[in-house]
Amino acid sequence: MDKKVPSLMVIIHEILGNIAADDEWKALHRKMAGEGRVYTVSFSRLESERSRLLKKLPELNEEIGINLKRGAELHNGDVLYCRANEIMLLARIEPEEVMVLTFAGQGHEDALFEAGVRLGHALGNQHWHMKVAGKKVFVPVTLDRKVMESVMKTHNIPGVEYSFTTDDASQVSQEKPGCFSHPGHSHHPGA
Repeated sequence: MDKKVPSLMVIIHEILGNIAADDEWKALHRKMAGEGRVYTVSFSRLESERSRLLKKLPELNEEIGINLKRGAELHNGDVLYCRANEIMLLARIEPEEVMVLTFAGQGHEDALFEAGVRLGHALGNQHWHMKVAGKKVFVPVTLDRKVMESVMKTHNIPGVEYSFTTDDASQVSQEKPGCFSHPGHSHHPGA
């Protein structure tokens, strides 16, 4: 049986739901996936934090436009588009290696404050994007691990421990929603 997929040039203005968070979407997803009518749209972490972009859907030989409200962020399992009994488009955030920073022990409030300021200085001085989620700081690995380890060893911030892991976009998202951020600035006067 040759299924006919309707032609798309869809503009996504809002996330309809999430198959992990909503039982009705989960049930509809299960039904439509069984019929081969679910398509996954893969996004890098950086793309998932953008509110406007264009994505190609090679499986369908089509494109979709993403035009979400400023500050919106895509998560794994977000339902981007659904025309019942025809097609469902789901977001998938590609795994990414991150450095996870934690504050070890139950230090005195002054020591924790100093460690936080020193860590913020160290990360900011490197222009590294970061996300504070719960009691962890996540930093995408954009350089060789050895370079990032060298920076952390050079700063040697007491009470701060780090490790590397591959984040499947659920670890950071479950901790606290929000985007990786880097406050923009310039080292040039008047810029």
